[in-house]
Amino acid sequence: MNHGIQPKGATVIRGLQEPVRTSQTNQGNLQAIAGSMTASTRCTIRSIHYQELDISQEDIRKLSSACPKCGFDLEAGKQCRVCGFSAVIPGGIAVRNQASASARAPSTPARRPGFQGPIVVLISAALGLLAVLGVFILGDMRGKVPAQEATSTAPAATASVSIPTPSPGLPPVADAAPAAVSAPVPNPPPAPPPAADPARLPLPRSVTVLDIAEPPFDITAREEEIPTTDRASFVAWMREHTDQKEKFLLQKWELAQSMVRIRSVTHPRILEAILRAPREFFCRDARRAYDDAVLPIGYGQTISGPHMVARMTDYLDPQPDQNVLEIGTGSGYQSAVLSELSNHVYTIEIVEPLARETDAIYRAHEARYPEYRNIHRKIDDGYLGWPQHAPFDRIIVTCGIDHVPPELLRELAPEGIMVIPVGPPSGQTILRIVKHVGPDGVESLDREDIFQGKRRQIFVPFTSKKGGIHAYEDKKETE
Repeated sequence: MNHGIQPKGATVIRGLQEPVRTSQTNQGNLQAIAGSMTASTRCTIRSIHYQELDISQEDIRKLSSACPKCGFDLEAGKQCRVCGFSAVIPGGIAVRNQASASARAPSTPARRPGFQGPIVVLISAALGLLAVLGVFILGDMRGKVPAQEATSTAPAATASVSIPTPSPGLPPVADAAPAAVSAPVPNPPPAPPPAADPARLPLPRSVTVLDIAEPPFDITAREEEIPTTDRASFVAWMREHTDQKEKFLLQKWELAQSMVRIRSVTHPRILEAILRAPREFFCRDARRAYDDAVLPIGYGQTISGPHMVARMTDYLDPQPDQNVLEIGTGSGYQSAVLSELSNHVYTIEIVEPLARETDAIYRAHEARYPEYRNIHRKIDDGYLGWPQHAPFDRIIVTCGIDHVPPELLRELAPEGIMVIPVGPPSGQTILRIVKHVGPDGVESLDREDIFQGKRRQIFVPFTSKKGGIHAYEDKKETE
């Protein structure tokens, strides 16, 4: 902002790059300027003390339609309806505030002297008397509540731990003996508490959202193979065996062919998994499901582009009998692809509403896609992994972090593979880490950049349940 000497007839408005010459600004322009500023900026118009402004009497008349205290429009001769400011400036122009024409409130009528004081006193006394009587009656009623009311409401807070469907509250005890009632007002029997809404029931962290209660689907038992060499055969086969729409199948086919051309996919099993998985089910905007782009899914999270998912999965190369851990469930698409490749998929999401939303998507489609029953889901901070199911043959991390979490390395099985974005928030290098354990028990790691130094990617940060993100410097301070 220019803090130099302003020309005569100019009003300094903080927050604007140039001074506004009031002698050359009409009333409509001043209102437009005031409307474009925040309230805090408008309050800095130094027009409350007019001796600070080097303006003429004619300029003051033109400024009189804007409140000098909050900057809103004024109505001559009336008090400001926004901040209550009232003043008369030189020239006989009353300075008042006025809300916009679309939000004008009726003017407050003048008080009538004489009768309002006694009426207020009488009303206050009556309300006080009613309050005293209410406390007395309520205290008498509370002492005569039947015993079954306490026993019927206690179980209402219990809920299922393994799945997000809560147990309904227990009904009232019908045979409880009522206490003697001396008051003329009878006590009605307490109504059973309403069942809690599963979507709103808070789950503590480290609680499994879904634990598989039936034998998992064996992907190796599939008898028919999906066509991967001819588009027409692929579309016909998918239309017969799935509920996916033809327009998405055509888009997916073209995208998969480009993945093969640029070698984002090199394993035939990975290509088949990409062709099977319905990305449009997991993108919150299905119309853009097969755009090669990172897309928002809400809650400050994203779904990675299809080429990125394919390349990271190709370097992971999970097998049907291997335990696979994903950190960052997100949209659920990555785990859906993994469930086409492994019978044992474990995934962790820290954002609870997003985890519930994705869990509902899996449940809605698992009848047609039984492989989704192989996906174990948990709401938790993934930094410590899932030790109850370790070791893992494969670990994939879908959020950026500036170091490799030690617990994840410990949970990685010997000769296991981890794919993880490592680097600062400005961009991460996606590493493929292979863990080796020698005969003497000494561990060693092989690291490889899956893009060979040609590309860095920005992932959503690896957030912590304590707030903020996991960072290496924070870990050093706590050691």
